[in-house]
Amino acid sequence: MSHQMDRNTRDQGNKSRIISQIPKKRPYSAFAALYDRVMREAPYSDWASMILEGYQIGTGSFPPCSIFDMGCGTCKIWPYLPPESELWGMDDSAEMLQIADSKLIRGTRVQGSLLSFPPLPNNFDLAFSIHDTLNYFLEEAQIERIFAQTSAILSEDGVFFFDVSTERNFQKNFRGRTLKETHGSTKLVWENEYDPESSVLKTSLHFTGPEVSGVEEHFHRAYPLEIWKSLLEGAGFTILGIGSDYASWKVSSRANYWNFLCRKNSK
Repeated sequence: MSHQMDRNTRDQGNKSRIISQIPKKRPYSAFAALYDRVMREAPYSDWASMILEGYQIGTGSFPPCSIFDMGCGTCKIWPYLPPESELWGMDDSAEMLQIADSKLIRGTRVQGSLLSFPPLPNNFDLAFSIHDTLNYFLEEAQIERIFAQTSAILSEDGVFFFDVSTERNFQKNFRGRTLKETHGSTKLVWENEYDPESSVLKTSLHFTGPEVSGVEEHFHRAYPLEIWKSLLEGAGFTILGIGSDYASWKVSSRANYWNFLCRKNSK
């Protein structure tokens, strides 16, 4: 599976420094305008295939009647989900959701934080979160809260699939590195700093161009595998499988991503 256009795994150049002081923006506000271009070769179909395969493994049935996408962004994965499934998604970025709306992607989208799910009309057979969304939460208590809310919105024996970046990914592909890109008339510079003591990666995105300009700061935290397991089990999930890089259901010490397949415990 190719990840060459994935912002978390692609090769990065030598470090450079931005001197000018530019006002900072909220994450995924300025970036929203370029996000789909940056991710234009991301393997959404492969991601969807593994999610749906996981659902079938977890339930023995197919397709899911209803699906909830946690951190749905511009909903680029939605066209690869079953047409029979009812689709719902939530994201904190109004700008990302507006792009999905402008493309008339089917389904229902709501703006909100994963720390506080809005009222939803029904439970879901499948919930998923992809592309390191959960790494944005820097405290274990926040992950614990998200998992508890996810369990609450799932049907009995519902399936939860998610991916997370590993510490190896942050160390190998980001620490102290800078990436420069040009998208149309906009220049984008990614500057990365990693703190091994806190396991937190800080990525500063510098935008220069007529479409968008400014700086966004993104913070991600890598958690050990045992922490993810413990938090899932504490929230009432059975872990059905842990995979690596959307390639296999085996845990690899060289993985950039771990994939988790879980089922809500029956009462």
